[in-house]
Amino acid sequence: MKHVPKVIAHRGASGVAPENTLAAVEQAWAENADGLECDVRLTSDCQVVCIHDVDTERVGDRKLIVEEHTYEGLEQVDVGAFKSDAYTGERIPLLSEWLMDIPERKRVLIELKTGEEILTPLFEVLDASSVPLPQVVIIVFDTEMVNALKVRRPELQVYWLIDVQSNWLGRSKLKLDDVLETAKALCADGLGLRCHSGIHREMVQQILEADLELNIWTVDDPSDARRYADFGVTSISSNFPRAMREAMQ
Repeated sequence: MKHVPKVIAHRGASGVAPENTLAAVEQAWAENADGLECDVRLTSDCQVVCIHDVDTERVGDRKLIVEEHTYEGLEQVDVGAFKSDAYTGERIPLLSEWLMDIPERKRVLIELKTGEEILTPLFEVLDASSVPLPQVVIIVFDTEMVNALKVRRPELQVYWLIDVQSNWLGRSKLKLDDVLETAKALCADGLGLRCHSGIHREMVQQILEADLELNIWTVDDPSDARRYADFGVTSISSNFPRAMREAMQ
């Protein structure tokens, strides 16, 4: 049977809807995504919110630094109009809102954009959510954060993210054997690699044989999606989940 990786909607279906908004969640389910990916930060009043950047300038109608403002203040920022007038009025959601009504067996990948200060508020949100923990994956670049997550909540699934282009291929800062050894030492459940032409079949097979799941982000080219499907990756993250699924079938 042909292998088709799970398709994760990157920041929601952000090719159509504004990233990290509830509209992007709705669009992801409309496109039959297998899961969602979002980025989270902490507000000044310790609320976990879905936003990628350190401030709202790129996606909002004004510039506010997330960690310096309460959620009540950040909620006033329009983060939809930058995408199109149809999304005017979209606001920054709480992670707790993002986690509402997640269908059975759909996955949620949550990228932590801050340090350990977010962990306790994050755990509180997850514990209060109706989403079963096996459907949740925490993804993070910092190995110290991977370790902190697995020490404090070993039952959580955690992926170690690696920017292949800047930290691996072409510069030899990391070797695959070293990556696998580190991942094992950290008790990571998987790796997340940036989409790159240098990712090859043997690399993917070594990762999978090390009992690690493998997600590739951000895959928006149908030929890349087909290539990674052929390699057998666990999942891909895309801004256009419907198009990538169709390309792989």
